[in-house]
Amino acid sequence: MMKKRWTYYPLCLCALWLTMGCTGNGTQMRQQLEALEQQYNNGEQLLNDTLAETLVAYFDKHGDANEQMRAKYLLGCTYSDLNELPRALMTYYEAADCADTTLADCNYKVLSLIHGQCASIFHTQVQPRSELKELRLSEYYAWKDKDTLQAIKRYSQQSGAYDFLKMPDSVLFVKERSARLFREIGKPDRAARTLGGSTITSLLKRGDIPKALEYSRLYEQESGLFDADKNIVKGFEIYYYIKGECYLATHQPDSAEYWFRKELRDGKDIRNQIAGSKGLQEVFEQKKNSDSIAKYATLAYELNDSAYSLSEMGNIQKFQASYNYNYHRFLAKQKESEAKIAWLSAIIVVLIAGILFWYFYRRYRLYKNAALDYRLKTAEITRRLRTMAKSNPPQYPTLDDWKQLRALVEHEIPSFHDIMNLEATPLTEMEYDICLLSRVHILPNEIAKLKQCVPSYVSNIRKSLLKKVFGKEGSADEFDDEIGKIGNKTIPL
Repeated sequence: MMKKRWTYYPLCLCALWLTMGCTGNGTQMRQQLEALEQQYNNGEQLLNDTLAETLVAYFDKHGDANEQMRAKYLLGCTYSDLNELPRALMTYYEAADCADTTLADCNYKVLSLIHGQCASIFHTQVQPRSELKELRLSEYYAWKDKDTLQAIKRYSQQSGAYDFLKMPDSVLFVKERSARLFREIGKPDRAARTLGGSTITSLLKRGDIPKALEYSRLYEQESGLFDADKNIVKGFEIYYYIKGECYLATHQPDSAEYWFRKELRDGKDIRNQIAGSKGLQEVFEQKKNSDSIAKYATLAYELNDSAYSLSEMGNIQKFQASYNYNYHRFLAKQKESEAKIAWLSAIIVVLIAGILFWYFYRRYRLYKNAALDYRLKTAEITRRLRTMAKSNPPQYPTLDDWKQLRALVEHEIPSFHDIMNLEATPLTEMEYDICLLSRVHILPNEIAKLKQCVPSYVSNIRKSLLKKVFGKEGSADEFDDEIGKIGNKTIPL
């Protein structure tokens, strides 16, 4: 981001003046702290770590708890803008430790912002449990600051962490409660935006179509994101895909096709292109147009592959940028030891190369594992079995259905049958069928319907299979975890 001369240059001059030995009086230092805060609040990046570090050093000696916290918070923001995320996170924690919550004038606003920044870092690192912890703290201190809007925002953001943790019920609960809270403080547009997007998608997956359609209507009418022709503002085009999914759920493939094609036409980034292609594939699956199914399935696969490559390249570039920044600072401080620098540089390059290779390989393995589970969950026989389990009156698999299920799993995971059927403890047909259904992620209550038995019976079998196949004592859910690993190579964290 371009810096404004009337803010950036004075800050640099102040940093130079301070580092030349002038400590300044308290008034000048507080003015400088406020100026830096204003710069950050105006949306400008903080790239002058010398200034921020000087302010921290001063207020550590001469400031109160709030001033120390503010200075370290801004230093953390500076490190974050410089892509030094581990250092930023450490500094944010140091800033939070400065707070004295026993004092009546404790700056809860800054404390809330600190934990919000920590949550943001954990979000980018895909650490949902840590993100959730920080969002809860940020929300708590926002309430303490009597900043109702900020508190509700932080509460609403917790749904994203629950989404990472595959807890759809918690996602919907947080989204719907957030929307109610936004309405109570006179923010219907924020309420409508909260109920849009992933909320609608989650409801469609649960089969709650009436509520999904109602939230879609609210989103379009009250979010403030649409013009008179129902065109959404740039950057939110993914909603066209969600709109198409609503029409698919109500068996209106022609209308769905219109919105998916609009997604492809208006949403130019790869995320929208993938969504539009996937949607059209689903439309032509309903219409049973095999040529178009193959066309859009191939396009979606190619786009997914490109998206993965771009994502990995972006991660590597961020990592490299952070490394380069620290590396050049290191060289500047060690000019008198050039021979030692050359040796250390070689070690660092090898280390970074090793880390990048490990990181890229680990992400690649995770991608391959996810692709296997996706194929198992979305295969035609899996979807047919899931539909049978939800049918009323009930439908049950034929002998050919069971053959197709076995063929699917044993083709995708050739070792599956041998792992399940040890010589000493071969499985019964019922046990093996439950193993197959569990591996393609059919839910336990759905398994019970397909096998025409009560859920408790399925639970008991899964628990006994944990001991019989894996040699472990534990619950039925632990059996699901263990069988889910078959075919997926374990990657150490």
